[in-house]
Amino acid sequence: MLHLAARDLGSWLRTPTGWWLAALVLALQALQLHAVAIGTERRPSAAVLELFLLNAAVLTEVLVAFVALRLPIDERHDAGALLLTAPVSESALVLGRFLGAFGYVALVTLLSLHLPALILVHGKISFGHVATGYLGLLLLGAASLAIASAAAAIARRPFGTALLTAAILGLLELTHRVAGIAELEARPWMRAIAPVFGRFTSFRQGLFQLSDLVFFACVIYFGLLVATRELAGRRQA
Repeated sequence: MLHLAARDLGSWLRTPTGWWLAALVLALQALQLHAVAIGTERRPSAAVLELFLLNAAVLTEVLVAFVALRLPIDERHDAGALLLTAPVSESALVLGRFLGAFGYVALVTLLSLHLPALILVHGKISFGHVATGYLGLLLLGAASLAIASAAAAIARRPFGTALLTAAILGLLELTHRVAGIAELEARPWMRAIAPVFGRFTSFRQGLFQLSDLVFFACVIYFGLLVATRELAGRRQA
């Protein structure tokens, strides 16, 4: 499992695509900090950091949608056929590929750590706020990748996986937007299942809530469970 994770992570770091994608995301992170979070409007430093983390969370989901292109195991290619017939369990195969992709997403996320420090030039922020916010970004990235893993097992093709991942994440975020016009009884749970605009809110505010951690952990578990079951079905077919 760890060997597979290291191999997948290495494939991102050895190819120009991995570095170009990382450079693009980091450039967009810097741009959104200066143009949107800091902007021309005077805001408290904590509010600037909150807005930066919110935009960073959206970019994390976009990054995962692109990473999802490499998650499917395509039996039409030699590498995919070899993985399907490899003497490893379905759970080890799914978890190994998940960890490899998460290693790449985590690396890109942590490479942007210097950006919040720029807020210190003209203001003050809490290092605890930054740490909590980045913990939330990592949890969000892991949960989004678990959804992408399930999408890869279902769609089986790169572009289909990316589109299905984007569609699922988009629908989850949309529930928060439409909650305002929904029935009163449905509003709490509709807001609660939105990864960025719902569950990530406490993290970007510098707060740690156990319920949000449990939510992301459940998404990761069920996403990987679906991927494992689908892969097991393919092997038995």
